[in-house]
Amino acid sequence: MEANELLHHERDQNKEVPRSQGHVLRWLLSTTARADAHWPPFRKTSAPSKDRKLVLISLIKWKEDKSGLSETAQTEPHLFRQQRKSLYDCFSIVLAKSTIMTAGTDDMSNVGVTALALGFVINHCVVLGLALLVLRAAYRRYATPLRRLPGPFLASFSRVWKFRSTYSMRTHLDHVELHQKYGPFVRIAPNEVSVASPEAARLVLSAGKRFYKTDFYSVFPPAESPDIFTEVREHVHAQKKKVANVPYSMAAMQQLGPFIDDTIELLARRLDGMANSQAKDARGPRFDLGAWLHYFAFDVLGEVAFSRSFGFLAEGKDVEGAIAIIDRSQRYNGIVGQVPFLDRLLRRNPLWALVPSLNTANAPITRMALEELARRQPFDKDSEGKFRGGDGRQDLLASLIKGHLKDPKRFSQADVFAVAHGAIFAGSDSTASTMQSFFWHVMSDERVHKILTDEVLAAAETGGIPASGNVTWAEAQALPYFQACLKEAMRVRPAVGLNITRLVPPEGAELDGRPFPGGTRLAVNGWVLHRDRDVFGKDADAYRPERWLEDAEEAKRMERYMFQFGGGAHVCIGRNLALLEINKVIPRLLRDYRFQLVHPGRPLKAHATFFVVQEGLDVYISKRAREF
Repeated sequence: MEANELLHHERDQNKEVPRSQGHVLRWLLSTTARADAHWPPFRKTSAPSKDRKLVLISLIKWKEDKSGLSETAQTEPHLFRQQRKSLYDCFSIVLAKSTIMTAGTDDMSNVGVTALALGFVINHCVVLGLALLVLRAAYRRYATPLRRLPGPFLASFSRVWKFRSTYSMRTHLDHVELHQKYGPFVRIAPNEVSVASPEAARLVLSAGKRFYKTDFYSVFPPAESPDIFTEVREHVHAQKKKVANVPYSMAAMQQLGPFIDDTIELLARRLDGMANSQAKDARGPRFDLGAWLHYFAFDVLGEVAFSRSFGFLAEGKDVEGAIAIIDRSQRYNGIVGQVPFLDRLLRRNPLWALVPSLNTANAPITRMALEELARRQPFDKDSEGKFRGGDGRQDLLASLIKGHLKDPKRFSQADVFAVAHGAIFAGSDSTASTMQSFFWHVMSDERVHKILTDEVLAAAETGGIPASGNVTWAEAQALPYFQACLKEAMRVRPAVGLNITRLVPPEGAELDGRPFPGGTRLAVNGWVLHRDRDVFGKDADAYRPERWLEDAEEAKRMERYMFQFGGGAHVCIGRNLALLEINKVIPRLLRDYRFQLVHPGRPLKAHATFFVVQEGLDVYISKRAREF
């Protein structure tokens, strides 16, 4: 008997048989029968032999027809699809019908119910899957007080919008556009809200308010020993920062000033060589100033942290591809940080370490930090000179080792490495990006460029800064227009492009009169906050240094809402070093060289991993004749 004959047999018995797969379960449940505890066709039961025979014949015939369909599939694909569906429907009916044969009980057994459910799920898995996805999306979109907040539709029920924005490396621009469209609070994920209010951001980042870090930070290496930036435990973060604050204080940084000066001298020699080289253009030789500022920032970090240069300026290139490696690592951190569980499948997967190009321990900066740490061991309180820098200086690593020896339980040897290593990874990109933004904005506006140059040259003529050699921190602070230009560059183009996220405390919180339930993620972004018109004026989108000079009280108010280094207890620990080297190198470059953009009006190429990495600061250079 063929499979289709089974259907005719049922119809002959005046039984309603479904013609569509979607009614199979309903038909089975309406059939008066009792379930068997095992598979009826394959054991001796009280089930009618005729039914067993029908089941066996149908199963065999289904297999025969299935194997024969392969030829039809090649010759007549449309007929193949019709036959396959017919046979599959019949087999589903027979398979499920065999589980509800008479077995001497009035209730369906667990096995029978399971078989029915399994058959239904198999037949409808796609529909069920889609239904579950829709129900889950609806629940995440509507079953929360955040449902009233505006934002992209996709963001209301998934992290796809947020992930896509980060993957595109234009998060900083996307969030500016979002808030221009939707207002001060925008829903960017089912349980995450982007905040544009500077006052609300101050509250979220304030110390003691219990807005703790999210799992975004868990993907940053080294995972086994988080540094100050990635540490999510507040009390542990406070312990580590207490030790690290000592070498990072402005007083300690200025003691290392001579070593920063040495790096500036090396940069000047390299720029002199380029300025004196044969030029094809009357405006002078052209080169990528942004790249050389990045090399400078890297070498300063090497001197400050490990008492030795990384060699970027000496070689005039990205040594061992370290800058590119950090960029890739930060891109991974930013993207995977949106869905942190992926990190366990990727970088934390033991197989990851087997691929040399993916193993972070092979990164040149990581390797150098480990080598320097090993060279200064064993640490001994009685031989402090041994763990000082190569020439006996008290560099960052030596200060951290002293902190470890003072309290090994609170600041372990692993913490020494994590903080020193984190300084290199975080410090180079952020400082370079700030200097690139400064030069691009200044040179893009002839008026600003002239006012700034006149101020620097006048100071050199009157003794405000040296006529030659390096500029001190105090001397740079006495250049008001320079300071205004620097603050404005950090305002318009802050170095961090990704969101800084925090969790609302369990009891909930109120921001600008709007309640947020406990556990909600709050995201703040400097690119958004620094464009608040109530704080920075109606022209907040424009680069205008004068806003910092027009009113002293207003300048203090604006300073209160600057987040280029973060805020609260989690303000960037390296800010003093970054500001020190910027204030020392830029006035000297403005005094000694003329720079002119090769492509005026062309914006810098930028992508946001965690930091905003910029490219394309091509300039003409010429040595400035002594004009003072």
